[in-house]
Amino acid sequence: MKIAFTGKGGSGKSTLAALFVGYLRASGHRVLAVDADVNVHLAALLGVTTTAGTALSHPDNVRRVRTHLLGANPRVDGVEHFVATTPPGPGSNLVTLDAADPVLAGHATRLDDGTHVLHVGTYEPADIGSGCYHGHLAILENLLSHLSLDARDWVVCDMVAGTDAFANSLHAQFDVIVVVAEPTPESVSVARRYRELAAAAGVADLLAVVGNKVADGTDREYLTRELGGEPLTVLTTQAGLRRARQRGVPPRVQDLDDVTPLAVIAEHAGGREMPGERRDALMRTLHLRLAQKGWVRAAHGDVSTQLAEV
Repeated sequence: MKIAFTGKGGSGKSTLAALFVGYLRASGHRVLAVDADVNVHLAALLGVTTTAGTALSHPDNVRRVRTHLLGANPRVDGVEHFVATTPPGPGSNLVTLDAADPVLAGHATRLDDGTHVLHVGTYEPADIGSGCYHGHLAILENLLSHLSLDARDWVVCDMVAGTDAFANSLHAQFDVIVVVAEPTPESVSVARRYRELAAAAGVADLLAVVGNKVADGTDREYLTRELGGEPLTVLTTQAGLRRARQRGVPPRVQDLDDVTPLAVIAEHAGGREMPGERRDALMRTLHLRLAQKGWVRAAHGDVSTQLAEV
């Protein structure tokens, strides 16, 4: 199961993602937590210290990971010809959540045998005026498309804030996308826009809106009215979480007054894995669209040959 948390910046998506990771760990699942936000909050909320050198998007790490993913795939003419939507092919190496998996062992921080944390990275001084965070996310897109998960495995991703996932293939890479919404006009407007773009991209059914920082019935009514329906679940204002953050310690599931919202999210996601045929069709469309870009053709040639014939 691959689940992403997104929403307006400041909505609490990173904190909710961290709590959900804790909930899954306590339930005995294997979990890969991925911090894909430019602000790199999820890793810190899980107690992980990050550096530029450990970022998945560091050029040396990109090459190492892509070299592993490439394996003996004859459809890709070398690691330098990977693009964000390059699919696995015959001879590709897939990534598992086994502790000994080369990608996890080489690039993730181990919390325990069943829980690992990866972070994509952030802007560095060398990127000023010349870098785009969407480029950093390409290696995450490669990783997600080359995953092989067992039935009780979870990938939990803290995504970029807002609707940036529609600038790449991330909106098609998950089974469930949780849009975290506060009871404010700004946060609700992002949730509505996300829903509009998801419908246009053919993934509206992946979305689940979760209310956060809900103080009372008026807040609940506001979210229901402005979203055109009730959220999947809501988290009330949590003094325990605020106190934890004020002490500078990571939030824990035990800091919640009620863990029911986390259980509701997990139950909602259960059994919602996207069929492989559907994901392949979505990713194929996105890959062909990218293959037509002039800059892609100039740098990589015709990458449409990376796809299997149909």
